[in-house]
Amino acid sequence: MKKNIIRIAAIVVIIASLIYIASATMQYKKAETEYTELHTYAYEAEDKDIFTVDYDSLSNINGDFMGWLYACGGNISYPIVQSHDNEEYLKKTFNGSRNIAGCIFTDYRTPGFENYQTIIYGHSMNDGSMFRRLIEYKNEEYCRQYPYFYIYTSEGIRKYEIFSVYKEKPDMAALVYEDKPEDRAKLVRNIADSSMYKISAPDNIVSGGGAIVSLVTCDVSNDSYRIIVNGKRTE
Repeated sequence: MKKNIIRIAAIVVIIASLIYIASATMQYKKAETEYTELHTYAYEAEDKDIFTVDYDSLSNINGDFMGWLYACGGNISYPIVQSHDNEEYLKKTFNGSRNIAGCIFTDYRTPGFENYQTIIYGHSMNDGSMFRRLIEYKNEEYCRQYPYFYIYTSEGIRKYEIFSVYKEKPDMAALVYEDKPEDRAKLVRNIADSSMYKISAPDNIVSGGGAIVSLVTCDVSNDSYRIIVNGKRTE
């Protein structure tokens, strides 16, 4: 009798797992289709030297739209939003659909790109989408291959050079929500010193809002840790 109960329980677990995998796969595909369609409004020219963003159309689709993130040579290319909290877009896409892929969003405590440091979150999805490619920055060679990322806003293009990549628990990460000018130099130093490998990057950095952007995602090897890729604005 006991063995039968164990067998039944095991079967139930297997069925539930298969249902979850099937559901997740369907959501991955729906999110991929949705974000692919959004590239109608943000796309590369054929020579790949020009990236065009239709800010008005994207703002009409979602009033929380802030800009477009282009990173990892285009392997990360998504709209950025900001809400009144950090929960809304965890399981909500840019078009408003409920989906585990969610959306790329900035921390609500760092309004717009006004803070010296802007914090941007995204899921590390099993299908390789959203911020999954950030995990590759644990490899120093990948950083040498893709040392820059870009944020396109209606006010202009912001170019960021990666100067630190590190792994840390969320409450220990160098993420600042209150912008205090007197603490900026210390913040940059802490971020640089935390890097898991030395990155040869000049000390130049554009002052003012959005000078530092930290891209944050879960580490697939241990989701209680975050992988944080930090860029300093050079343009």
